[in-house]
Amino acid sequence: MNEKIEVNKILNTILKYESKRNSFRANHKFLINPEFQKLKIYVPSQKEILGEEPGPPPFFNKNIIHLLDLKGSKFKNRKSDSLNLLKQNVYIFDSLNIDAEINSNIQIANKQEIDKRKKLYQFSNPVYFNENFVYIETIYYDSVFGIGFGYLLEKQKDGSWIIKEITNTFIT
Repeated sequence: MNEKIEVNKILNTILKYESKRNSFRANHKFLINPEFQKLKIYVPSQKEILGEEPGPPPFFNKNIIHLLDLKGSKFKNRKSDSLNLLKQNVYIFDSLNIDAEINSNIQIANKQEIDKRKKLYQFSNPVYFNENFVYIETIYYDSVFGIGFGYLLEKQKDGSWIIKEITNTFIT
């Protein structure tokens, strides 16, 4: 799988959804922070599972049990998926490489725009369960306001991605 193309297709699917959800014009440009935020996958302690202690803050920290539950029990490869998820705690790319043919509506933010956080999207590194399922988180900043979502996507036979589930990760 060509990782650059797959990441661009995934972002394209999410931004198309955002366009519809927020009634953006067809030619709307999305301002994107080019740096991926590291999504850390962890195995919870027994005390956390029992509710005796809280886990780490959810801001780009993801409990492996939550991810496997998100994908759902109807999928059979939970054990191999969990190994794949944990192996990806070292992600190969630190920053986004835009393919203009796939994402002509993305504008990479410069340092000043990133510092101001005006209408800016930030993505985590994508985490692949296998070649057909991926989880990625986004944050949308508008000055001091921020809202985050997690997206579970499934790859279709034609190579496109569709959103299977969306979870709210935080709001400020």
